[in-house]
Amino acid sequence: MKTERRIAPAGVRFLVALVALSTISAGCAAVPTGRFDALAAASKGVETRTTQTDADLVKLTRRFMLFSPAPGPYRADSFAPVVEVGGARLDFDFGPRLEPRQAALGVLASYTEALAAFARKDYDGELDRAAHSLGGSVQRLAGHVTASAAAKQGAGVLATAVNGLGHAITERMRRAALRKAMDDAAPGIAAIVTFVKEINTLGAAAVTTMRDQMIRKANSLTVADGVARLQLNEAVEGVIVESNALLAQLKQESAAVDAIAPAHAEIRDSIDHDERAVLEKLKTLVAEVKRLQGVYSSLK
Repeated sequence: MKTERRIAPAGVRFLVALVALSTISAGCAAVPTGRFDALAAASKGVETRTTQTDADLVKLTRRFMLFSPAPGPYRADSFAPVVEVGGARLDFDFGPRLEPRQAALGVLASYTEALAAFARKDYDGELDRAAHSLGGSVQRLAGHVTASAAAKQGAGVLATAVNGLGHAITERMRRAALRKAMDDAAPGIAAIVTFVKEINTLGAAAVTTMRDQMIRKANSLTVADGVARLQLNEAVEGVIVESNALLAQLKQESAAVDAIAPAHAEIRDSIDHDERAVLEKLKTLVAEVKRLQGVYSSLK
């Protein structure tokens, strides 16, 4: 089976350039705006890539149901994503389960965009848009009954932090506002990261279960050598390739989102200390996002 090649977007190269430029220009600016831009771009990159992974997971679920239809004659619900595995009925309708995670990542992306806009003094443009987007993501997350209470509370913490930024007049006031907002937001970021990683772990377990079940079903089929055998081989090969790709994607997405909080804390500390210092945690975040893109571009 030929899998579509995915090319890493130019945004990854932009991330690397932002980190380099922020280090060079830090000595010229009171607030290291380039670092905030890099953090926002990285967070958005994780959100975007996760959306694509979720679409791939839903496609795998549909393929899984071709191997595991309900027994008996075909009915309208023969391919509903509910199957028996080991005597237990399991629901493999992952679309609704993935939506809360996407909303949580939207909260993170909008929060970091708001920080970057405030650092640039773009109060009436990007800051207002980011705050509006953040509010929408918080509402979407709150509307999902499967989202954890900690994640919902964490999203509210980030929204409160952004609402408290205001329109600082002096550089000193702007630095103080950023420090307070980032300090207040830290627990919320931790809660959202934990929630996202939990969903990724559940997703990986589901992918493994579906892959193994499809292979087991294929091995139980009686297919003569010839065109029918080749078609079955192609189907099973596609299942294995897509499943392994999804497992790699979910693992790297967890690594990337896990790097956001340390980079956020490092940038917060850079407001008070030497702005020309190399930010290793931010570099790590950018590297993890770049690896996330590489998981896709390596496929054919």
